[in-house]
Amino acid sequence: MEDKKGSELLPERKNDGRIHDLRVAVVGNVDSGKSTLIGVLTGGELDDGRGKARSKIFAHRHEAATGRTSCISQHIVGVRADGKFVHSNKSANTTTAAKNKAWREVVEKSDSVITLVDLAGHERYLKTTIGGLTGCYPDYAMLIIGANMGITKMTKEHLGVVLALNIPVCCVITKIDICPANVLSRTKRHLFRILRSRGAKKQPFLVKNEVDAHTCLKNQSTKITPVFMLSTVTGKGMENLETYLSGLRPRQAWDDEAKSVEFNVEETFNVTGVGVVVSGTAVHGRLVQNSTMLLGPFSDGTFKPVLARTIQRKRVPVPVCNAGESCAVAIKSVKRRETLKRNQIRRGMVLVDPSTVPTSTVSFEADVLVLQHPTTIKENYQAVIHCGIIRQTAKMVRIRHKDDSGECLRAGDKASVLFRFMVRPEFVKKGTTIIFREGTTKGVGKVTNVFNDSFKSIAQLTDDEMKKKKELEKKEQDRRIRVPKVERVL
Repeated sequence: MEDKKGSELLPERKNDGRIHDLRVAVVGNVDSGKSTLIGVLTGGELDDGRGKARSKIFAHRHEAATGRTSCISQHIVGVRADGKFVHSNKSANTTTAAKNKAWREVVEKSDSVITLVDLAGHERYLKTTIGGLTGCYPDYAMLIIGANMGITKMTKEHLGVVLALNIPVCCVITKIDICPANVLSRTKRHLFRILRSRGAKKQPFLVKNEVDAHTCLKNQSTKITPVFMLSTVTGKGMENLETYLSGLRPRQAWDDEAKSVEFNVEETFNVTGVGVVVSGTAVHGRLVQNSTMLLGPFSDGTFKPVLARTIQRKRVPVPVCNAGESCAVAIKSVKRRETLKRNQIRRGMVLVDPSTVPTSTVSFEADVLVLQHPTTIKENYQAVIHCGIIRQTAKMVRIRHKDDSGECLRAGDKASVLFRFMVRPEFVKKGTTIIFREGTTKGVGKVTNVFNDSFKSIAQLTDDEMKKKKELEKKEQDRRIRVPKVERVL
């Protein structure tokens, strides 16, 4: 009776012949149990309390040695039509052929796929975590809190970034099997107080059973934030989280009917027998196999024609990559005498349709809000900009308040700021959300204007500005009243 009622509460799936991909970013402090939870969800086996589940998730040897994630890794779990999970027990460090076979089996047996994006929790890798939240385009975020550890500095930092990006979030309190009752109660109270605070403005809802999970699914548009309490060793509370995740649907509307194609490059590989391979997400249009695209911008701001030879999605060969889907594309240069090398391609580049005539930029304007800063921010202040998949240091060239109250920023201030990249030109679009930070997150904003300029034109502009400044200073000195020297009469 309960199963029938639960199935009625599940959202309806769109029947368009595609495998729907739901992206969930997993964030939280170091040692809170993120990788272990992902290992249990994707593998279908409980942890032994000594790192068995997370050992199948780590992609590098140093991660297995330290037990800490240092990169962005993606793992999938399938969902059947009845809401049950389709698991894969293959380790992340196994052979490529074995991983390809395992992922293909999951995709073939599933009605939809959940991609769990494992992000780093250590403060040293904060730039990697923010890059994953801005560049992987997650539909939802899952904040992991260790019950015995409580709310830490990085927990608040990750929650602040998620809220600034307007990503719906659910909270998971792990390790309840080893946590004393009073510590668990204190952690829960602290979490609820933060979610209800003025900065978050959320209404926490403790999920105790599957009915509560369905209630959260029906009220996703409200400020309700589900809070799960579970143990990956005993399995207590895991069924509530699985019920909730299986009922979620992608929230972002992608324009796959657009004529112009845009594909964001996140990672690059050099595969033996294939050549250069780039992986990322299609943002607009449909990327078709054997189509000619423009890759860039390179260090000089130019775009080069390349051929998209083959496409793989979830390690399965496909002829087309639609907007909103992540895939890997094997590319080669169209010009015969030109060889495309992996070290020439970086994260932040794009594959675009030649008909759009793309241009790179060095300067852009954005409306920003300063979240926190101990002192004032003035012109020529430099910070790291996260703009989609772009990560680069930029300088605040000009600061303008709406009321012309000054040329500096403090915590809580809003202003229009002209940013200028310091290293290389980038492909920036209007309306993109940005995060700027110096160590920890300092502020957020949205791009309002993009300038078609280059470092060469900026250098000329800077020289002209300096000349005008010197001329004004000279005129000011000439206007000053010179007081004549009075000789002392002896």
